[in-house]
Amino acid sequence: MRYLAMVGLLILLVASSAVGAENLVTNPSAEESAADGTPKGWGKYAGAGGVRLAVTIDERHSGKSAAYLELDKWHTPKDAQDSPENRSVSGAMILAENDGYRVKGALSCKPGARYAFSFWYKGTVSAAKVTVTGWPSEKADHNQRISVSVNAKPLRPGDQWQHCAGSFRIPAEVERFVVLILASGQEAKGFRLGKLYVDDAQIVAKEFPNGELRGLWWGFVKAPEAEAGRREIDESLDNLKAAGINSLFVSTASLYVAALDRPELQQHQPQAVWDAYGEILRAAKIRNMQVHAWFSPWIYKNTSRAVELRDHPEWAAVNSAGVPDTKGLCFIRPEVRKFELDLLARLVDRYPDLAGIHIEEPGFNWGTDYCYCEHCQTLCRQWFGIEIRKDPESVRPMLHNLAAFMCSDFFARLQEMVLAKRPGMWLSANGSGGRNTDWYIGRDWTTWARRGYLDFYVPQLYTKSVDAFRKRGLETKSCLGECDLVTGMAVSWSSIYPERQEPQVIRAQIAASRELEARGFIVFHRDHLYNEHLTAIQEAVEAGKPASESK
Repeated sequence: MRYLAMVGLLILLVASSAVGAENLVTNPSAEESAADGTPKGWGKYAGAGGVRLAVTIDERHSGKSAAYLELDKWHTPKDAQDSPENRSVSGAMILAENDGYRVKGALSCKPGARYAFSFWYKGTVSAAKVTVTGWPSEKADHNQRISVSVNAKPLRPGDQWQHCAGSFRIPAEVERFVVLILASGQEAKGFRLGKLYVDDAQIVAKEFPNGELRGLWWGFVKAPEAEAGRREIDESLDNLKAAGINSLFVSTASLYVAALDRPELQQHQPQAVWDAYGEILRAAKIRNMQVHAWFSPWIYKNTSRAVELRDHPEWAAVNSAGVPDTKGLCFIRPEVRKFELDLLARLVDRYPDLAGIHIEEPGFNWGTDYCYCEHCQTLCRQWFGIEIRKDPESVRPMLHNLAAFMCSDFFARLQEMVLAKRPGMWLSANGSGGRNTDWYIGRDWTTWARRGYLDFYVPQLYTKSVDAFRKRGLETKSCLGECDLVTGMAVSWSSIYPERQEPQVIRAQIAASRELEARGFIVFHRDHLYNEHLTAIQEAVEAGKPASESK
């Protein structure tokens, strides 16, 4: 049977953007003032000392005004000497009509959901930070406040506007929350009174369509020319949408990205002439499907699909025998990490509807010791005083740690870039499943998950056994901390290709994913699917839909 189901015209006309999340801050630039001079929609927490919240037209990042918090009086405990060691102050502006104590005015939220925030700030106070307070219900009292962990850097105000962005995950027991920009300290420890200005504030929920990620890895458009390519895209997305898929993880080769701006490369990447990636995003948006850039910074760098070793053959990873890798990069080199970060930043800037960055199989290639290139030899000579080519066996543990450290550096910088440019974007990676035994090649995903660099991690649970799938999924989840689990399953993979997974196994593995309370699933990959697999996915999706979605 041929599997073909067209999306209805009505859906195409009314579907909303998959990534156009609503700003929960109702007056983000403090353009509207209340009768008392405070910004409408904002609140104030007064912990100690003199605290005032107001609107100013004299200092603004954009628009006509900004909000500011003024700390103008020290608090000294009763019966204590009025001296610097006893003087303190504490106050916050709140991005909701709330006082930081009671639940009134707090924002509603879904337990377990992820949120991102950003704003611009400057000022004369010494320091500040972002905190999040939650309550278990709309009827909770102030004694039931819950502190929510926040992933954001401390604020160091100065005379120039700076950008702050971060994210947090709502705990399972929280149904209401507020974001506070808190300034507090003691005079004896160097804190000084002053003002903190804030403008262009936003809080956005990071959501999947339908509340569950139902994803598919997709190699890319095969048709080289625009008309045929657009037909291929529309037909593929219609079929996938009908099967319940709502998220596409689309392969993003560096040669394609380079060819967008370099005509001499377009003969190797003809889809760049008509920007096939942009066409995928256009087609996905009208179907309310998300697109994540599926990209490998480390490996799969053969010159037929990647630009790095074409332009910089010296960037190749080198094994202990001195043989350069023809498809893998030395990620110890800072210029390599910078190149990959810059390339991903170009994607974020070019495609405003891109929902996420998804890193493919981080780390060096399997089966070989890395890296012994000239850069690594010089670095280890300078840092550790050793010649790594003389005794590769003894230096191997050091090189493993070096690989893990540098790859973690990349993820920290990647998260910083994404938060600065598009706080609401998803950041994820895929790789091994079970308990992490792959850190030595640089794939230290347990560290990235627990440090908050990733929103979700996708273990490649490629197996014919549903029991093994469930067991390895549970083991992976136990290592993730606050990072979400999204299960990866395959229709075919290297050890069974060209054989295909039985459709009923895919259906059962999707059910097992829900039993694990994963945020969703991703299937590998589009070109391996038969019509029977799409039917199995559709049946599994329908079986697990909440009643509200099935109506």
